[in-house]
Amino acid sequence: MRVSILLATLVLVIWCAPCALKGDERTQQLAASLSREADAFRKIAPDLVGQETLFQRAIKPPKGGFHLRVGASAQKAPEPVWQERRILSEYSFAAFAGEGGALHELRRVTAVDGRTLQDSKKAQEELAAIVTAPDDKRKKELLEQFEKYGLVGAVTDFGQLLLLFNSRDVMHYEFTYRRVEMQGIARILVFGYQQIDGPEGLTVINARGGGSAQNVRLSGEVWVRENTFIPVRITLATSQGEGPAMVRQEASVDYTMSPYGALLPLWTEHRELRGGKVDVENKFSYAEFHKFGAASQINFGDPNSK
Repeated sequence: MRVSILLATLVLVIWCAPCALKGDERTQQLAASLSREADAFRKIAPDLVGQETLFQRAIKPPKGGFHLRVGASAQKAPEPVWQERRILSEYSFAAFAGEGGALHELRRVTAVDGRTLQDSKKAQEELAAIVTAPDDKRKKELLEQFEKYGLVGAVTDFGQLLLLFNSRDVMHYEFTYRRVEMQGIARILVFGYQQIDGPEGLTVINARGGGSAQNVRLSGEVWVRENTFIPVRITLATSQGEGPAMVRQEASVDYTMSPYGALLPLWTEHRELRGGKVDVENKFSYAEFHKFGAASQINFGDPNSK
C-alpha cells in the first residue's frame, strides 16, 4: 500500500511539472515585456504632448456651518448632491529633478464644462515650455492649478501606471497567471500582481481628511496580448480603514501602441468608494499625441521619426 501511494505521488509530480514550468515561463515573459515597455514609455513620454478629456462625477463635499432641519427631514440623513465636471486639457509628462527624475502628469486646461479658457495651440506652447524647464517650480504650480477647477479629490499620475514595472522595480512584484479574456477576436492573458517589497507604489491623499497622505503597496491585474505579451490594460485596487470608514481606490488604465514605438494611455477609469458606496468617478480619455522639440517653441515631428 505504501508503495502504491509513492508511485501515485511521483506520477502526479511528473504530470504537473510541465504546468508549473509553463506558468513560470509565462510570468517571465510578462516581466520582461512589462519592463521593456515601461522603459520605452519613460524614454518617449517627456517628448510628447496630447489632449486629455476628463469627466468627473462626484458627491459634493458638505459645506461648513450650522444647518437646521425640523420635522420628518430631521429623521434621515440628507440626500447626497452629485456634481459633474468636464475638463479639456493639453496633456504631457514631466520629469521632476527634485524627485530623482520621477515623471508626473502635467496639464494646461483649455476648457471647463464647455467654456473655453485658452487656445489649444497657445496652451501647447506654454505646456512645452514648462515641461522642458530645468527647475520644478513652474511644474508644481501647474499641478496646483489643475486642482483648483472644482474637482473633488483630483486624481493624477494614473497615465504612467506602466512605470510601476520598469526594469529597476519589476522585481518587487509577484505575478500569477489567472485567466483568458477576449477582446474581439484577440485572446488576452490576464495576470494578477502583488507588490511584495520595495517602496510603496501609490500615495493616497485624503482631501476630505485634512490632506493626510498614506503610502500603500499595490495589487491588481495586468492584461497582455497572448502572442506578444504587450500590455493592453493595467488595473489596481487598494483599501484603507474598515467598515463604514473604509476608503477604496479602484483604477484601470488602457494602453495602445503609438507611432513612436511606445505604449501610451488611451483610457483611464478611477472610482473612489467610501463605506462600499461610490463617492467619486473619474473617466479620462487621451488623443492626438504629438512629439515636440527640446526647445520651448513646439516643433511637432513626424510620428515615424524617433
